[in-house]
This record gives sequence, C-alpha cells and structure tokens, in this order.
Amino acid sequence: MMKTRLFSLAVIVCCAAPPLSAESARERLIEEVVVTATKKSVVENVQDVPIAITAIGESQMDALKFKDLSDIAFLAPNANLQPITTQGTAFFSIRGVTPTSSILSVDPTVGVFVDGVYNPTGQGTVFDNFDLASIEILRGPQGVLQGRNVVGGAVLVTTKKPTDEFEADIRLRADSGFRGTGEDVTFSGTVTGPLTEGLNGKLAVYRNDDSGWFENEFDGSDWGENEVTILRGALSWDATDSVNFLLQYEYFDQDGTGLINQSHDRQSGREFGRPDMSLGQFDKGSLDFATDMVGSCRGFEVGPSCDVLDHYFEQEVDSITFTTTIDVAFGDGTITNIYGWRDLRQTSQGDIDGTSAPTFPAWGGNEVEHWSNELRYFGTFGDIDLTTGLYYLDVELASETNQSLRINTAPTWMNRSGGGTQDSETWGVFANVDYQVTEAVTVSAGLRWTDEEKSTASHALNNNRVFEGSQRFVGCGFVVGDGTCIIDLENSDDWSNLSYRFGVTWDVNDDAMLYGSVSRSFRAGNFSLRRSNVADDRIPVDEERMDQIEVGLKWDVNERFRMNAAFFVLEATDLQRVALAADLSQTSDNVAKARFTGIELDGRAFITDALTLTYAIGMNDGEYKEVDADLNADGVIDQTDFGLELPNTPELMYNFGVLHDMQIGNFNVSSQLLYTHRDSVFNNDNTASRGSVDTIDANIALIPQGGSWELSVYGRNLTDHAIYTQSTEINLVDGAHLAGLAKGRRIGVEFRYFFN
Repeated sequence: MMKTRLFSLAVIVCCAAPPLSAESARERLIEEVVVTATKKSVVENVQDVPIAITAIGESQMDALKFKDLSDIAFLAPNANLQPITTQGTAFFSIRGVTPTSSILSVDPTVGVFVDGVYNPTGQGTVFDNFDLASIEILRGPQGVLQGRNVVGGAVLVTTKKPTDEFEADIRLRADSGFRGTGEDVTFSGTVTGPLTEGLNGKLAVYRNDDSGWFENEFDGSDWGENEVTILRGALSWDATDSVNFLLQYEYFDQDGTGLINQSHDRQSGREFGRPDMSLGQFDKGSLDFATDMVGSCRGFEVGPSCDVLDHYFEQEVDSITFTTTIDVAFGDGTITNIYGWRDLRQTSQGDIDGTSAPTFPAWGGNEVEHWSNELRYFGTFGDIDLTTGLYYLDVELASETNQSLRINTAPTWMNRSGGGTQDSETWGVFANVDYQVTEAVTVSAGLRWTDEEKSTASHALNNNRVFEGSQRFVGCGFVVGDGTCIIDLENSDDWSNLSYRFGVTWDVNDDAMLYGSVSRSFRAGNFSLRRSNVADDRIPVDEERMDQIEVGLKWDVNERFRMNAAFFVLEATDLQRVALAADLSQTSDNVAKARFTGIELDGRAFITDALTLTYAIGMNDGEYKEVDADLNADGVIDQTDFGLELPNTPELMYNFGVLHDMQIGNFNVSSQLLYTHRDSVFNNDNTASRGSVDTIDANIALIPQGGSWELSVYGRNLTDHAIYTQSTEINLVDGAHLAGLAKGRRIGVEFRYFFN
C-alpha cells in the first residue's frame, strides 16, 4: 500500500509540472565539475587541481546511473569503496592503503567527509545516490588540508544546497535478481526553492525496501532484507550580501537481516598459508549462502516484552551541520566556519561461521557521538593564495562484542563478552600557500600540526568467558548488554605530529598541466575495544606514517580526448594491522614497513558526436620492506612473513565504458556499457585470496526532447560474478573461510521526473 501511494504521488507531481529540456549522456559528461578539495572559496575545475582526484558532479551521476558509492569506485583508479562484511560499515581502500578491521576504535585509512564534516569511524558511511551534488575521490595522503586518517586518501561527499528557484526531483526505482527471491524498490524525492527573500529551503526524502537478493539454503527463505529511510532538511539564509548561514539536518534509519557470509573452501596451494583443517560448505565463486540465525531481542529496545526474535541489524544516525560563510575585504577573502555533530547507534547479529550449523554466532553494538568545528580563511595577496585554519574534534564511542562458540555440535558452548569505551580529543592548525612564480609555474607548501589524546576503559573477551550447555549472550553493558562485565583496563595516551606537502605545478599550455609533490600524513594511534587479553593488546597501537612522492599529468589533448596520469611511491612506516590468531583472538599492532608503487590512467574519448569511451587503469605493486610481527601466525617472525602479500592490494584494476546517444523521433536514447576488472587480492591475515572480479554493467535511458522525465532500464553485474567484500580464515571444523558476499546479477528500471 505504501509503495502504491508513493508511485501515485510521483504521477501527480509529474502531470502538474512544467517541462525541462533533457541532456544527453555526452552533454552530462562534459559539464565542468567544480571541486572543494583545496578548500578555496574560488571555483576550481577538477582539471586545474594538481592532485590525483576523480570528481563526479551531479550531471555525471545522472549519466552513470549508479546506486551507491561502491558502484562508482571503478571510476577512480586504484580505489576500492566496497562496504565491509559488517553491514552499514565502509571498508574504503585507496592505493593499497587499507583498514584491516571493523573494530570501532580502529581508525579508517580513507577519510570520509560529508559537507565538510569528517566521520571518524567507518560506521554509517555507505551512501546511496540520493540528493548528491558531487563526490570527490582524492587518491593518496591528504593530511595537510583534510587532517589525520587520510593516509590512503579521502572521499568528499557534498549534498545539494537549497536553491533560490523552485526545483524538484522525484525517482522511483525497482530491481530484482529474477531468481525467486525478493525485489529491491527505492523511492526518493527532493524539493527546494525560496521561502522568503534571502531564505531558501530544501526537503529530501529517501526510502529503500530490499526484500533480499539471496536465498538462505538453511530454510529456503529470502535473505538480505534491508530497509533504509533518510530524511534531509536544509535552510540557507543570505543575512547580507557577504554573509550566509547554512543549516543542514539528516536522519538515517536502517534495519535489515545483516551479514551475508559464505563459508567456502580455503585457498589451496598457499605456500605461506595456514594448514587446511576443514572444508567450507559451498564452492568458492558461487552465490550460495546459508545461515542458521534466528534473530535476537538485542535491538535498541531491550526488555522482557521481547518475544519475537527478528532483530539482526539496526542503525540510526542523527546529524547536524551548520556552516557560516563571510566574505571579507582582507585579501578579497572568505572566512568559513563548519560545525558538525553526529550521533550513531548500531546493533547487529552475525553468523560468524557462515554455515547452517549452530557454531559461532555473535552479537554486538556500537555507539558514536562526535562533534567538530573548523574555522578557516582563504585569501589572495597578489601572486599568493593563502588557506589557513583551526580544527577541533571530540569523539565519544562505546562498543560491545558478545560471542558464542561450539565445535562439532559439542554439548558445551563457550560464551564470552567484552568491549569498552574510548574518548578522544583532537586539535589541529594548518596553512597552505600557493605562490605563482611565473604565469606558468606555481609552487605550493602546506603544514598541519595535530595533537590528539585518547583514553579508554575496556573489558577483554576472555576475562568474561563461561562454558555452559546453552548458547547465550553474556552481555557487557557498554551499549545495550546486561551489565555483567567489569573494567579490567584503563589507559590513555597522546600523540602529536606534523603533516606536510610541498609541490610544483607547470601549466604547459591551456590544455596540459604537469605536477609533482612530496607529502606526509598520519593515521591515529588507537586502543582495541575487541581485546582478547593476550600479552600485547593492553597497550595502544602507535601512529602510522605515510610518505608519498607523486608526479602527474592532466591533459586535454584536444576537444575530443582527455588523459590524466599519475605515478606514485607510497611508503608506510609502523603499518597498523589487526590480526586474527589461530585461537580466534584478535591483536592490534604496528607490524611492518611497506612500500606501494603504482601508475594510474583515466580519461575519456569522444569518438563521434554520439559515441563516447571512458577508461580508468590502476597498477599497484606493494611489498613489505621490514617486518616486526608474526604476520602468518606460525609462531615465528622469519622470511615467510617478509614474503607475504600486502592485504587488499590488487596489482591491476581497470574499466572501459562505452556511452552512446541517438535520437529516435522526439526521443533521445542514451545507452551505456561498462566492463570492470580487479585482480585477486589477499585477505587481512594473508592466509587466502579473494578471486579476481570481472563484471559488466549496462544501462539504456529514454528521454523525450523538451520533456521533463526519464525512463531507464539497467543491469548490474550481468556476469553474475561472486564478489567478496572481505574474507577471514577461521580455524573451525564446521566453517573454513568466511567471506562477505555482494549481490549478483540485478536487472532494474528507474523512472525519474525533474522540473523547475
């Protein structure tokens, strides 16, 4: 009934609205993309910014028909924006610099910023294509302007701002795997326009109902159900000609069945892998899946009234952003202040063994509240552009993990619980100067000083362990547990560092630019909130340092062909890693020194007025230079550890796309075909590999000339390839290799109506 009402609303609005001329796919692609990466108040085209950056504007998003961030990761060479096995949690990796755990207190390697506000955890950072103005994927360390935890790069997401003219955009999408399981239906709508003189408003609504793409072979049920609701509101007030206030609010709610974990055979013939102690339930590369999970009462509302065990994953997020922009005469500059607040609550249950046998269920919860404020100034003084600012971030988080383990249907379960809290406070001051030496040559220098303090209180899993004849979650009380845990570790530490970037840019001519830079960035130290109470997990993990040399070219060869290229050498010192030992304990440590060397190419070619080709190629060679830990968990640190592959680092990634426009009668028909490839990568523990990925996506859209609607049919992963988002070795007889599965083939249709 609800879906029927939503579709009726779309039709009513459609029939009442005036027409808007439609653009072809080519026209959308060639529109200039304005970027925010340099934090300057002047408008900059992505081709004029001397860093390796992939920027996708609103028009490009419409042309490419992507659903979420993971769908557009292929556009950026050496970037992987897959969600992690833990639902609702990002696992972003760029240039091989990757996080190795979903533990809440372990900081990400790729920073995600929404409307200028940093999200300090990976939780709640998988974005659908809804109400977005642009996405910028910055490759390589970005510590000077973006701060800590951007050692791999940064993803800058900008939502649409209120406009001073009335506009509306309504979309209805539905797709299916056509395999006897559920459908995926999405409705979204955005309305924006003037409210009074100088005051503009925006209201955006998003609703996704996914009935589940997978079939649970345990009981034949549909699996993968996911419901997402997003509400966004914004007000923009021009208080004077030089002062603007922008207030934005978002509510995000997600509820679903949680993990899609497949148990399959381990990698055979691995010289440095652990011995194969078991076989998985399914063949590697299949899309088969089974789980015996029956749900849990441990959602946000816990109490004696719970009698239906239907909770698996739940997440709620509230956020507020308040931006003040003031134009000043000094340096013809702009003062910008961005205040951000975000509160996240998340609970989840997972079948860790990934089989239909009751072996290793786990339940956990996370809470994160943080606020930040950045005050910055940009001004121009002759040949000098100056960007400088102050930054503050306060984060309070709590995490809880509850596990039950039974081997070979034994009569006794091992139940254990742990978790804790961590508070952090970060200060930063930064400055960047661009000096135009000549009309063609510009040199840049930037510095950022950061001071951070973290304190923790936690309880180790093995210190609250009981053996009994039934499965139960003991509960720790850090989030929504029973409060049976006590604090067995309190600790604090602080770190200070200096990030830098020095670069030079040469504008060869109006169409070509060469640039080079050296930079240093840091990933914050941390305490693990999933401690097993082994000898090394009571001390904090130290900072990770990333040094980079990058040389690049941006070249519009002519009006029909664009080529961008970058060469980089990244060197990681005190590389952080969370490792899973044979006894299922997890340890955090600084394990190695590593080097990544790579080449990136991307661009487009307008073959004819109707035919466009796009391409992106990334090559990356990663290797350990020094090893300080037992990486393969064989009890010794030796040459075998040194020879292991760096996790989640494909040697080759590429994609090729074809877009074609044609006119049939009074309609424009735009079609798209995209082929992507990613080499096989090894898991975090270097014990097994996730296979290579080859996918084909397609789309065809019908747009009336002078009309205001668009109808498209699309296909995702048409090869029905098994794509693993993460993998872990677990030494259980009942389960061999745990791997998170993404959806296979999907065919869908989208109707869009837009007007102003």
